[in-house]
Amino acid sequence: MCGRYVLSEELDLSIYEKILADKFSQETLKLWKRTGEFFPSDIILTIDNKNEITLMKWGYELFNRKVINTRIESIRDKRIYTSDFKNNRCLIPASGFFEWDSQKNKCYFHTDNNIIYLAGIYQNADSMNNCSILTKEATSTSNIHDRIPIVLDRQQAANYLNKADLASLFSNAPVFTIERP
Repeated sequence: MCGRYVLSEELDLSIYEKILADKFSQETLKLWKRTGEFFPSDIILTIDNKNEITLMKWGYELFNRKVINTRIESIRDKRIYTSDFKNNRCLIPASGFFEWDSQKNKCYFHTDNNIIYLAGIYQNADSMNNCSILTKEATSTSNIHDRIPIVLDRQQAANYLNKADLASLFSNAPVFTIERP
């Protein structure tokens, strides 16, 4: 599961800001906090399936509830996600993410890369699209949490947007550094 993630204040987002300024109103841009810790329902920076920088609301609407994470197994097994996985993939740029262990201690996961990409899907909505982060069963980090977001490097992210198959997402296994803030 991924209930929060971070985009480092050290990253230069000026190019994204210029692109987004042409797409969104100042009112919408004020809702985007750019860096720091992000929570469900926040307006977040994403890259859509057309490889375009955009903003989306974190939380996929499904049966009158918000789904912040979607199990990759559900995409394989449930037809409700088929169309969005095929046509509405997205990436969520991040520096790392948080999970909580069984004692409710917050753990920060990151890699050696400045930026990672969380695989996601989105659904079209009237004013702003909604997205959900894809998760899979944890392996090397299962001692902290049983689920983990699908984390991609730059090349894997490009492959994902270009319709990489589902099996490649199951086998992806980045090496994480884990800190307890």
